[in-house]
Parts: sequence; structure tokens; C-alpha cells
Amino acid sequence: MRKLATILSLVLAIDALACRFNVRDVGFVDLGSDPYRLYIFVPENTPRANLEIIQSTAYATYLESNIKFEIQTPSKAADGEAKAFLPKEVAEPIGVFVSGDGKRSVPVKLTKKGQPLAVSIWDGLESVIDSPRRNAVLAKVYEHYGVILVVEGKNAAENDRIKKQAARVVATITARMDRLEKEIKEAPVVEVIAGKDFAAEKTFLWSLGVDAIAETPQVVVLYGRGRQMGPVLRDERLDEHSLTAIVNTIGLNCECGLDRKWMQGTMIPQSWDEDVRKHFADHLGFDPESPAIRVEMSQILAKGGKGQGANRNAQIGGTLDELLMGYREGALKIAEATPTNAAPKKTVSAPAPEKKASPSPPVVESKTGYSIVGWMIMAGVPILIGGAIILLLGRRSNS
Repeated sequence: MRKLATILSLVLAIDALACRFNVRDVGFVDLGSDPYRLYIFVPENTPRANLEIIQSTAYATYLESNIKFEIQTPSKAADGEAKAFLPKEVAEPIGVFVSGDGKRSVPVKLTKKGQPLAVSIWDGLESVIDSPRRNAVLAKVYEHYGVILVVEGKNAAENDRIKKQAARVVATITARMDRLEKEIKEAPVVEVIAGKDFAAEKTFLWSLGVDAIAETPQVVVLYGRGRQMGPVLRDERLDEHSLTAIVNTIGLNCECGLDRKWMQGTMIPQSWDEDVRKHFADHLGFDPESPAIRVEMSQILAKGGKGQGANRNAQIGGTLDELLMGYREGALKIAEATPTNAAPKKTVSAPAPEKKASPSPPVVESKTGYSIVGWMIMAGVPILIGGAIILLLGRRSNS
């Protein structure tokens, strides 16, 4: 009987602590993301010395990253998965960088006229995980609640409007951070990729789904270990309601009823070495590489279904429309965000169809439920009472 009481108390204690992670925390843990692949295609007659240079350089560059590389000749590639990405002509080493789902690719230049291969191969391979603006943005993502990344378009007026909109969203979320169930110290920030920097950041932006400079800005929300939260916002989908809803999601607890896609968004190509891991084990209060943490988070996410606490009635799908629908009044508490001033439109002869009001975005989840201490007290009292009853019954049976 004593063993049964002990087991029961442990189960209840673990259940009381089930909400100790937020979506940002989950974003730091890799629960099985598909790695990027870099196919390095070389001519059939490539000297062995050059192959060794490519092999050793690629190994050192991607050893502690989410990138797997393969060196392929055209004849070898023709019989495998690399066939779909094989260039028409391979006169010199060339890379093709492929997304984790295998649906998108981008070329990577590995040679440069007048440079020895040993030099150009380093520059080419590192360009996938190292560029000035990317490094600055990723540093902010790691340390802050999240980053609203604005990729400027050709329209200067729209660039200014969207940057102001992003700043308002940051102010809205920051004002509510004191009500998070788990504290996040650093507020979200806005980062900008200017048009002049686009070429240098091509691979970074490609990994986010931004392939070219558009007429108007494109916005991506990043969190956790450089993960993308939701889709690229552009054109009619880029409004203050949608942006606030997405950014707000980062602060929710991990049992808020969200589809797993929102908590394990696509990760950008990056290195994650031992020093970085140790830093974030201290920063987060848990080791994101710990097998026990991975198991715990996997079990929480596997539960699925409706959320708990303030979100106990919410069950939110994996698309932006489902996220916005999930935050309608009656499902969760809703923030009254300042409406975005729409861009001026040309007058047309036909009357414009009446638009439905956009669902208002949520506030950052407030502490409407019991705290962890409260849950432990609630769980502990019945355990103590039950233990006392078991003890009394045991004494009677012995007497």
C-alpha cells in the first residue's frame, strides 16, 4: 500500500508540472526535424586530392549543424535521390541545397575564378550557414521572445508602413509579457533585411520561403532555435491581426491546444555546437539536448486535443486560418489590437464586396489558471489525506 501511495504521489506531481514549458521552449528542442541536404556534384574525372579537400571541408563545416552533405558524380547521382537535383552540366564542383521536405532547392556556388579550390570551397560551404545579417538576426532570435523579420520590398512607402506595424505588434506583446505563465525576459524585436543585403542573404531567406524581392515587404516570425512560426506573411495576408496572433503564440504554454506544426516550425540552416548548447541549458533552465526533456516534450505534444488552463477549450489546427479562427471570441481571450491603416487603393467602378471582419488576435496568455505551486498544493493535500487513511488502516490490521 505504501508503494502504491508513493507511485500515486509521483504521478500527480508530474502531471502538475506538465505545463512548465512554453512554445518558445519547445522551439529549442529538436524532436526529429528533417535535416537540410547539400548535394555536392563533381565532374566524373575530379582528382582524388580535390575530392579529399571537398570531403574534409564539408565535414568540418557541417559537423554540428542540421545539414547533411553528399558528394556525387553525375553517374552516381543518376541512380539515387540526388537525380532530381542534378544540374544539366557539371563542369566544376557545384552545390544544390535542398529543404528538409525535399520540395525546394537553391544552387550554391563552390568555385571562384582565380581562387584555389581549398579557398573557394570554404566560402561556398559556409555561405549556407554564415552571413552577416543572418548571424545578427539569429543572435536576437536565441535571446529574445522572438523576432519579426521584415524583408523590404521595392515600395519604400510600404516598407515604412509595415515596419511601423511590426513595431506596434511588438509594443502590444511586450505590454502583456508580465502575464505569461512562464517568464520570458527579453521582449520581441523587429529586424530588417534591406534590399541591398538580399543577395548576400539569399540562402538564409530562401530557407524561410522568401525567394525574391517583392514589390511590397514580406514578413517572417522567428523563435526558439531559429524556427519559423507560421507562413511568410505577404500581400493581403500581411495585416496587424495576423502578425499579432502569430507572435502571441510564442508565449503560450505548450499544452495550449496548438497543432504541433506551430511548436516545431521549420528550422533555418545553422550550427549548434557544444558552447551554444551549454549556454542555452543555463538560459532556459533545462537542457534542450537532454533525452529526458525530449521524451517529456514528445509526450506532451503527443497528447493533442484541447488545451489546458486558460486555453482548455481551444483546439487549433496547423494553418494560419485555423489559428485565427481558434482565437475568435469565445475560444480564447482576444486582444483589442489597433487596426492597421490599410494601404490606399485605386477607385474602381464596381462596388467592392463587403469584407468580413478579421478575427482579432489573442493576448499573450495570462495567468488565469493555478500556478505550479498551487497545483502541487492541490495535488499534495489529497495525497496526504490518502496516506493518513492508509496508515490508519495498516495499524488497525496489525493490531
